[in-house]
Amino acid sequence: MRTIYIPLFVAILALTGCGKDSQSMEEREERDPLVKSGQAYMAEANWNAAIDAFKQALEQEPRMARPHLDLALIYQQHKINYIHAIYHYDRYVELRPDAEKTKFIEEQKLKVAQALANTLINNSPEVKRVVQERNQLLQQNASLKQQLSPSKAGRTTTNVKTVPAVTQKTATQTIPKTATQNAPRNSTTAKHQIYHVVSGDTLTKIANKFYNDSARWDIILDANKDTMGGPRDLKVGQTLVIPAISQ
Repeated sequence: MRTIYIPLFVAILALTGCGKDSQSMEEREERDPLVKSGQAYMAEANWNAAIDAFKQALEQEPRMARPHLDLALIYQQHKINYIHAIYHYDRYVELRPDAEKTKFIEEQKLKVAQALANTLINNSPEVKRVVQERNQLLQQNASLKQQLSPSKAGRTTTNVKTVPAVTQKTATQTIPKTATQNAPRNSTTAKHQIYHVVSGDTLTKIANKFYNDSARWDIILDANKDTMGGPRDLKVGQTLVIPAISQ
């Protein structure tokens, strides 16, 4: 029997809250057979089947909002299509304008928009050329400023040298390397936990494991951005830092 994918709904409610009317409407939509089927497919990481189920639910009842939220999450994290993700976030807000989770959704839309912009820059030769020219102009301007104000530049350099080396070293050693290497699968400190990725893990599953809130996957991604290029950049055995958060 498939396990129904309930944690995402619980997570978003816990993060942002929801009014009684909106909550009762969302609960009714959660009981829709196609929505339940789509969330079960999400729990199995069967993203194509989940998309099909949610789209069928919307074809039967176009005024439902919940499928749009799940589709936005899938397109943002797993079947990367940032334009689709923004569309479904927008549709959810249109259908649930009074939901208190609107702020959370706006934050996610901003992240998706930034990712889309980065993708366009990386894949467009013309945009790359414009960015390179802009960077060259900025470097030229900075060089001219240094030539016109050599004394100021000298004072700036002196100030940088006064920073004690021990302060910089302390700031970069929040998580000792040896502690990361020798830590068990779930080791805990006052500020973070260490987790080793196992087969079948996704950021949403890991967020639900530690925070009981799959929507907080982005906290884990931000904490590990030095070793992860995106939400799907997970490898079995990889060590992740799980930041502590206030519940």
